[in-house]
Amino acid sequence: MLSSILINLFERDMSRLEEEIAAYETEAAIWRVPAGIHNSAGNLCLHLCGNLQHFVGAVLGKTDYVRNRELEFSAKNVPRQDMLTQIGTTRRILLTVIVGLTPEEMEKPYPEKVLSGDLTVGHFLVHLSTHLNYHLGQINYHRRLTQS
Repeated sequence: MLSSILINLFERDMSRLEEEIAAYETEAAIWRVPAGIHNSAGNLCLHLCGNLQHFVGAVLGKTDYVRNRELEFSAKNVPRQDMLTQIGTTRRILLTVIVGLTPEEMEKPYPEKVLSGDLTVGHFLVHLSTHLNYHLGQINYHRRLTQS
């Protein structure tokens, strides 16, 4: 049951991330950092893909993904199409890994120490979904702010 809810949420929000990045009028706007804003939409997008590919793909799915968190926030002017490709790759990894998790695996401790350190796989996946949604809201705000 939890797997199907998470699949629905991640599919919805990864589609929304793709739509937000595609909706920018120009690629340059994706990378603007207006006064009072800490991160561009491009960096938030890279961060979300890196975060999810690490915690879901590499840790749970045993992919060969190696995260470079610093680069998620320092890279600039990555072409929009490259980001859309990363979003698609991240979506496929999320759905593949989550579909493969049994209810018993969802109740096991998450294999890395994260947050409080005492989270089940299911609990941490819910956290990752809310983290995605939080930054998705920031990207939506950024897009509207830079296009006005």
